[in-house]
Amino acid sequence: MTSTASMIGLAIGITVGLIICIFVFRYMNKDKKMATKYDEMQEIVRGRAYKYSFWVLLILIAILACLEVGGVELPMEKLVLYFILIFISVLVQTGYCIWNDAYIGINTNVRRFVIVAVVISIINLFSAFAAFKTGNMMVDGKLQTPFVNFLCAVLFLIIGIEVFIKYASDKRASED
Repeated sequence: MTSTASMIGLAIGITVGLIICIFVFRYMNKDKKMATKYDEMQEIVRGRAYKYSFWVLLILIAILACLEVGGVELPMEKLVLYFILIFISVLVQTGYCIWNDAYIGINTNVRRFVIVAVVISIINLFSAFAAFKTGNMMVDGKLQTPFVNFLCAVLFLIIGIEVFIKYASDKRASED
């Protein structure tokens, strides 16, 4: 059972994270505005990406429901499992957008975006390593909520690598 202090800590962490996101978005955008701007083609692709992401999340939730009905207990806390589903869905959305030129907005500085992704990965890897080192990553054979930091690090690392590869391949194609 989750303690009240843990729930409050999670809520505060999410709130602080959202506030930090405001400053990060402003940093990443060339015009220093929070909103990222997309052209019409990007908006269409992003809509398709959200649709695919939604269906992937729905399928994952259905699989999870079947596992629960079948009495299958996974070796992780429920919160970790929910974040795994969310992160897979986010990877579908971002991956589709990246490879279809709809992830980076027309006012986004790509270099700053990659820097932010790397910094977020490093911070989360550090938190995950600290939890692993203190024995808080796994308790009684179950992954605990600090594993979400590791998942977040991997998520942003994958997104950052995808953006870097796409940017590099587009740059090489334009030079040819």
